[in-house]
Amino acid sequence: MNAFVSPTLLSQRHSSDVIEHLDGTADFTISPQLSFRYERERALLTTHWDPRGVPCFNPELLHDLERGSLAIEGYFSGAESRHPLRHIVVRSAVQNVFCTGGDLGYFLRLITTQDRARLTEYARAAVNVTYRNYTTHDLSGVTTIALLEGDALGGGFESALSCDIVIAEKHIKAGFPEVLFNMFPGMGGLSFLSRRVGRQTANQLSRTGRLYSAQELFDMGVIDQVVDTGEAGDAATRLIRTREQQYGAHSAMNSVDRMLNPVTLGELTDIVRLWVDCAMQMTPRSIEWMRRLHQQQLAAFGRPLEVASYDDRAAA
Repeated sequence: MNAFVSPTLLSQRHSSDVIEHLDGTADFTISPQLSFRYERERALLTTHWDPRGVPCFNPELLHDLERGSLAIEGYFSGAESRHPLRHIVVRSAVQNVFCTGGDLGYFLRLITTQDRARLTEYARAAVNVTYRNYTTHDLSGVTTIALLEGDALGGGFESALSCDIVIAEKHIKAGFPEVLFNMFPGMGGLSFLSRRVGRQTANQLSRTGRLYSAQELFDMGVIDQVVDTGEAGDAATRLIRTREQQYGAHSAMNSVDRMLNPVTLGELTDIVRLWVDCAMQMTPRSIEWMRRLHQQQLAAFGRPLEVASYDDRAAA
């Protein structure tokens, strides 16, 4: 094999092996649920998540994403000549699904047992992941691109909106169903929506609970491009190639956009407190609505309706 293994120090607590190939590519395997592929020639990093079971942000995946962000920062920071990086593409490895959002099974367990501490821990991990993506993992001159090749619900849509550019295939649906069970987008969705569109559109998207087509989202100014099914990857390649000669200008304008329309970690953390308060006050009727949606997810992805707790899964 034309490869060698290079241990990369991520932080005092986290380390990982990066497999660097002689053709200038490198593979990061953070966990069975998360991997990255780096292409030096194109200065491009592509991230794939592949959650087990329901394709949601389960607690383990959130921790993987936190470690993955540190891996990106550790590998590329201060190594611009050896590891140039201009674009990060975020995509799902699950067919027809970008992400269904939060782990409803985990939420149900914590809400019914009134476990505020663990729900707060989950929510803070989620906003930390989203914020690090929004700030391009503390790297300068990097543009993030979300590829919606499948549906993006709740936290999945929030994650996509934290990117600089969102490209969606025309068959996908996206939105915030949380209001249907008396909750709201609490992991940055309202902040990132407000950065992209006006208050009226943000309210429409977050308060109706319905899912919107890619074309509807484009017409409202929420996403940046709609392409035919199966063409999101090629569209990202064309976009990167088209902007290559003006890379410096586009990168600088991304930074200016964050200055003019800032989203702060403090803002996201304050919203999380409200989200946890709302969750702890859910009525039995609202909990039943969440349970029904969770059962639909389990049935759609071939899982039994009995769901183990996070502690049970971690011990397995």
